[in-house]
Amino acid sequence: MDVYIYDYLMKRQLHASARAFQAEENVSTDPVAIDVPSGFLFEWWSVFWDIYIARTDKKYSEAAAIYSKIEVCFLIDLN
Repeated sequence: MDVYIYDYLMKRQLHASARAFQAEENVSTDPVAIDVPSGFLFEWWSVFWDIYIARTDKKYSEAAAIYSKIEVCFLIDLN
């Protein structure tokens, strides 16, 4: 997780924060396994937020609402 936090800080141009975090946590500066332009944490948060908000506000994201319904059906089938 630390490498993705470091990656996020670097991609947001927060270089001083990234260097401080890297030094304090001794985080590897090797390339991350999932390297996307916005950073993995940003991508993950975007997907999480769409799905979360779709469960509370059905009008927010039709795609996330559909995913949420499929997920519920899948979980019901597992039981």
